[in-house]
This record gives sequence, structure tokens and C-alpha cells, in this order.
Amino acid sequence: MIVALVAGQEEDRKFPGRNTFSLLGRPMMSYPILAAQHAKEVDRTFLTTDSEAIKRVAEGMGVTTLQRGPHTSGPSVHLREVLREAIAQVSQAIGEMPEAIVLLLCNAPTVTAGLIDHGVEIFRKDSSLDAVISVSMHNEFHPRQALRMAEGGLIRSYLSDEGRQANTKEAYFPDALFLLFRPQVLTGPASTQGEDGRILDCENCRVFPLVHEGYGDVDHIWQVPAVEEWLRRQGFSQDETPYGQRPTTGPVVQVTSKKAGGRRVLVTTVPFGEIDRTPLNLLEEAGIEYIINPIGRRLRPEELGDMIGDIDVLIAGTEPITAEVLARAKRLRLISRVGIGLDSVDLQAARARGILVSYTPDAPAPAVAEMTMGVMLSLLRSLAQADRGMRGGVWHRFLGRRLSDVTVGVIGVGRVGKRLIRHLQGFSPRILANDLIPDYEFGIAHHVNWVEKERIYTEADIITLHLPLTPLTHNLIAARELSMMKPDAVLINTARGGMVHEQDLAQALKRGTLAGAALDVFSQEPYAGELVTIENCLLTCHMGSMSRDCRTRMELEATEEAIRFLQDEPLRLLVPETEYLLRVSG
Repeated sequence: MIVALVAGQEEDRKFPGRNTFSLLGRPMMSYPILAAQHAKEVDRTFLTTDSEAIKRVAEGMGVTTLQRGPHTSGPSVHLREVLREAIAQVSQAIGEMPEAIVLLLCNAPTVTAGLIDHGVEIFRKDSSLDAVISVSMHNEFHPRQALRMAEGGLIRSYLSDEGRQANTKEAYFPDALFLLFRPQVLTGPASTQGEDGRILDCENCRVFPLVHEGYGDVDHIWQVPAVEEWLRRQGFSQDETPYGQRPTTGPVVQVTSKKAGGRRVLVTTVPFGEIDRTPLNLLEEAGIEYIINPIGRRLRPEELGDMIGDIDVLIAGTEPITAEVLARAKRLRLISRVGIGLDSVDLQAARARGILVSYTPDAPAPAVAEMTMGVMLSLLRSLAQADRGMRGGVWHRFLGRRLSDVTVGVIGVGRVGKRLIRHLQGFSPRILANDLIPDYEFGIAHHVNWVEKERIYTEADIITLHLPLTPLTHNLIAARELSMMKPDAVLINTARGGMVHEQDLAQALKRGTLAGAALDVFSQEPYAGELVTIENCLLTCHMGSMSRDCRTRMELEATEEAIRFLQDEPLRLLVPETEYLLRVSG
């Protein structure tokens, strides 16, 4: 029996949420799981992890999770020890020692079912092989891990005496994409284990290499766009996989807390409780049963509809909460939104069904304002373009502008807009601003010129949007508005997707009638449109509020509101009537 073992560990601060980070709308870790589930030669798939977030995603895909003991949990534990424990548990689960283990890593999304089947075919043709591993010439490791081709197509250490005498010119490295091995090489004597972080000792084992060019594991956020493009070329999209009609996920698995009460809370926003577990602790201390999004990504309406039938309170993210979804929510009485945006919630449908809606409008503002400052400076000095050029071997110094020498146009001067204007005071640019209800006292104190939007379009060097998405602001910036802007102006949207007509923006950038743009939010997320091909467009993945302190505060405030509701206490964060009126007026 061939068993696939998917391994992932608790995240560190270098790339928080890496394994559950969204690639084309799926958590990164779902790709190796899909590959294992669709490989013809794999009989069973298991997961080993010490991360609750990874467990939830795997359970939603129908994968059996192995329990890790204290001695195999934590970032300092070597993968060899994790595998030893996992092999023992797998053998007990299937009633025999597996013929071979296919090891896949949660942060290696570019493995395919075809690669797994090819490796198993090689393995079965030569009964003397101990392992088959994928290698490439791309070096991310210490030179001691370099490998060379030896007699019989096997691989050996590059730096051994034998290797040096052979004057080998090409060195290969294990790339963490794929490892197939006989369990005995790990369950045997310790002397068979490699050194310097290796799982296998290539001097004492017969290991066959699968040489490939391409992507291995993902260690940095900047690798994500290239990996997404690789996935598209392999036939993946947000809705489809290259594996045919087999569902990409198993039946939804509801994960409940240790304490169960009479009311049920569904948490759909992800991540949740990973930076600070306080919100989960509060739910458990109050004896409230909760369910955390088992799929690990933004839910589609039909998925939310399947989960929401017997839920009393929804702690929501940005997923569409439509009238059709609410029609299936027979018990729902409160939507507690993590964040400020309400465009994803059908407020009128909620009101018609007696469902209250609350949000956390103040919590994300500091992070969004600071990120806007960051992209503003990046656009003026072409920092992202210079970084991409350097990584491609291009040394080009861009001539930019200083913030103090430009005119900044701020459309929407509310929580975020005011914070941004306060930050701008240290740079002393000319500030033009527009808001439905101008705060003249604030404007005088911060040297703001209140003007119509059209004047901002024609005079500002930087135009930044800080508005809610409503019928009145949908496609606020389209071809007409873009044509009014200066050719050396830049446009920033860190507010809500749908306010900028993305196709019109792409055309303006390609024609050179606009110098640059930065978008953190999009009409459809994850975004995979034409703007990804345009060099002077800085794109980020709806991460304006994703600072540790603001994210923690948003989760905590939304949870406290849910608990207040379930304990019949007055609510503090209900959506104001003006938000409902905006929907009606549109």
C-alpha cells in the first residue's frame, strides 16, 4: 500500500499563515492534498501537523489527521522525528506497514498527481531503491546538501571524496517538492539518518532523483504571484482543477469547541485566533459552542449556505452574505462583521429577517492608513519595480518624487482618511480632500482644501480612496475619471474593491496616461486579472488591516459583540441606520 503523508507545522512570524495562505482561492496546503487524493498510485492520505488551522483545512477536504505528541510539536522538532511517529500511527491505522510513504509538504503547492504517479512507477520498477526524490539545480541549502549523479542514475553527496575525484560539474539539491521512501529507512537504526537537516543519507541509501525545473516550496510572500501563474499553466483556476470532475473538497466538516453550550457561533473569517487566542478563550469561558471555517479560505455563497442552517451568530469575514444565504439561516440572529466593509452583506435582506448586523469600524483604521502611506512612498520612488528588477538581474535606478513636492487628493475623510491626513502632516504636501460631510474644523487644523472630486482628478499627483463601497461609489473611478488625471499621477485604492473599474485602469496604465497605481482590494478576490501583467501597478492581497494589533482588535471586538448578544446584553457596535439608507438610495 502506498500512503501519502502531508506534513505542516505551526507557523512562525516570517510568513504567518503560510500554509493556509490563499493561492487562486484555495489554501496553499490544499494543493499537495489534491495531488495525493488524485494520484492513481496513492491508496490513503494522512496529515501530520501541530497547527489547528492546518487541521481544519485538511478535515474539510476529508483527510485523516494524525495526533502529534508533545515531543513532536513545535518549530524545533526535526521532520525525521515527526515522520517516525507518523509512520507508526499510519501502520496502526491501516493494519500493516505501508510499502512506501509519499511525503508532501504543506508549503509545496506545485506537486502534481502526475509527478507522484511517475515517482511511484520508477520506485516499483527497481525493488532495490530506498527512495525517489525530486531535485533541481536551484540552491536554497547549505553546500553540504549538494548532490551529484552517480553510477546507475542514483545520487550521492557532491562534497564526498569520491565526488571531488569525479570532478562533477553539476550539483543538484533536494527541493522539498516530493519524497517517496520505504518506511524502513526511517524506522531502522539511527545510523541510516542523514546529517545537516537531511531526511535521507544518500551515501547509505539507494536514492533515485527526479530532476525538474520549476517551483518547489514557498518560503516568501514574493514567490506567490509566480506560483499562482505556474498553477494556472497547469490548469488550475479559482473554480477548477486539472483533475476532472472529482470535487476539490470533501464534505464540510464542522469543528466544534471543547465546551458546548445552547447557542452556536460560526466563525468564517480566516485566520482567526491564531495571532491571539483570546477570542476563542472568551467563547469557551462563556460556554458557547463555536465552529471555525473548516475550508480555510474565503467561503463561496453556496458553501456558507451549507454551514449556516443551525447557526445563531455569524462572526463574518468578507464572504458574500446574500439574500439566498440568509434564506437558509433559519436560526441566525446576529452577523458580527470582523472589519468595517459591509458591501458583502445584504443589509436589507438581513433586516427583513430580523437579523442584526454589527461591525468593528475603528479597529482596522490605523493599519490601513499606515499601509496607504507605505504604498504612496513606494509608487513615488518605484520601489517595487526596482525590487523586481534586481531579482531579475537588472540594475536600474528610478528617478522619483518626494512626497513634500506633490499634491495629495484624499477622497473620503472618515476614520482612515483622517488618520492618513494626520500622517501626511510630517511631509507637508498640498492636500485636497472630498467628503459627503466635510469636517471643516479638522480641515483647518490640518491644512486641508475641501474641493469637488473633479478638481482632485485634474490637480492631484496622488489620488487615494477611503470610502465604503455602495451603489453610489461602485465604479467611482472609470474611463472618464481616469482620462481627467495627470499623466504623471498615481491612483491608490486600499478601501474596497469595485470602486475602481479595473479594466479601464489597466488600459490607462498601458497607454501611459497614468503613471502608476496601487490596489489592495479588487472586485473579485483573489484577483487574477490583467493588472498582474502591468509593471507599474503595485498589487497587494487585501492586507490593509493585517497588522498584528489591528487584526487582534478586530477579532476581539467582533467576538465580544457576539458574546454580548448571546448573553442578552446591549450591543455596542451595531451598524448605523445611515448604512441601510445608503443601500436603499442606491
